[in-house]
Amino acid sequence: MGSRVRVPSGPPDLTPSKGVFCFTTFAFMIPSSEDLYQLGYISKLHGFKGELTVSVDSREINSYEGLEHVFIEVKGILIPYQVGTLEFKTNSTMKLKVDGIDREDDARKLIGAKVFIHRSDIAESDEMREMLMNLTGFMVIDSRHGEIGTITDVDDNPVNPLLKIESNGKEILLPLQDQFISAIDQENKIIAISAPEGLIDFYLGL
Repeated sequence: MGSRVRVPSGPPDLTPSKGVFCFTTFAFMIPSSEDLYQLGYISKLHGFKGELTVSVDSREINSYEGLEHVFIEVKGILIPYQVGTLEFKTNSTMKLKVDGIDREDDARKLIGAKVFIHRSDIAESDEMREMLMNLTGFMVIDSRHGEIGTITDVDDNPVNPLLKIESNGKEILLPLQDQFISAIDQENKIIAISAPEGLIDFYLGL
């Protein structure tokens, strides 16, 4: 369960009172860390009126156009903010203005801070990418060859993403495409695949 704080109407006072941060607007429940997703980090200022430039790690940055709240990590503490305005600058950066940060000095203190959002706000493509990046260590079972090895890495190339599979000292590169993935068992860390005919034979020299 998260802890209840108040969304700040100004720069946060980072002196806790019994573990709860008190602000002057309305109460807001901060989710647990498991319920948050790091969208990016504040890389620099944008102008002189508290606007921030956020470097975003996303394949679908435009999906965040309607974002209403963000959580900014300040001195290890997640502070909730309402989004005032949000504009996309490039395919990897956005201009962000949060309520309560109106001065350059206050905004400057946030440079380098991580920016989180609630998991319910994640773009579908980013959610899928996160899941795929967590496949390292999963056992791979192919429909023809049975157990072939373990995933050692995920090459997150936007054009041709690949699973890297170690099999008895040899490396297999499997295109990470829906038609080759049969099932993913998160609990037992097993991924079932149906590799293109001849692909595994090629890498294993069969």
